[in-house]
Amino acid sequence: MNSRIVSLRLGEIIRFCNEKRINLSRRQCEQQSGEYPYYGPQGIIAHINTFACEGEYLLLAESRPRNSSAVQVFPVSGRFSANTHVHVLACIEEVEPRFLARRLDALPRAFRSLRPGDIENIEISLPPPEDQRQILAAVLDIERKIVLLKGQNRLLDGMAQSLFDRCFMFGGGKFRPLGDFVISRTAAPPDPGLYTGTAFHNLLLYPREDLSPLFTRTLIKNPDFLAHAKNCLEYRGGRRQLNAELLMTFELSGPVRGGASFPAGAYPEFNAFALGAEKKLAANNTELKLLADLGQSLFPL
Repeated sequence: MNSRIVSLRLGEIIRFCNEKRINLSRRQCEQQSGEYPYYGPQGIIAHINTFACEGEYLLLAESRPRNSSAVQVFPVSGRFSANTHVHVLACIEEVEPRFLARRLDALPRAFRSLRPGDIENIEISLPPPEDQRQILAAVLDIERKIVLLKGQNRLLDGMAQSLFDRCFMFGGGKFRPLGDFVISRTAAPPDPGLYTGTAFHNLLLYPREDLSPLFTRTLIKNPDFLAHAKNCLEYRGGRRQLNAELLMTFELSGPVRGGASFPAGAYPEFNAFALGAEKKLAANNTELKLLADLGQSLFPL
């Protein structure tokens, strides 16, 4: 496929249709409310009762969002309108607008000006139309898989949070300070052992004894813990930092201390779930990285 890729200027495959743009105030959009999307540089900003464009186009924002080198570019189709903060571009027949949008997203955004003349001079490489369609189909398959894996991760995170609340927040045992469950450090130790620290503000939190690393990753999402941590922030050296000693006064539910050390072996249900969840999350994240790299490889620079 690469041997069939051609390099050209963007001006050779698009034409500007900026004369179709219209400017409407928020009040005018409300007065003309309807079924047709009205686009701005970030996407749809309203639905109005008329349209200025019909067909397939690309919309390219006239300026970058603040603190970003990326410019919004997205394909649109059907009947719609756009304001004057986006360029309206039509592609020649040999170019799939959805493919070109993704191709532009893959480009380094080194160009500073987004005036029509400068946009036309952007150099880009494109494969033939049939290859564009095949790549788009492959990308859609990749994106569907990514959505599935991210959904599985959200489900596992939700299950971990529910189990965490049941075991450690409402367990019915004696409430113990966080220091019985977690070790805090301001820097990674030379040998962290079997556990992975969870970064939280200026601290690394390590679960004690046999608690899974999932414990600290779930802990820092707990609303009660976050509220407590907010009260532990102090200004030091012009920066807000956590007071580790104060943070460790947060209390969690724990069993009465027996002959065994605490909390080792005290939470078999949480640890059993965490063991499986950790493996699944790690596998999913590895696959997500591979899929992202594969998707990127389909749009070589």
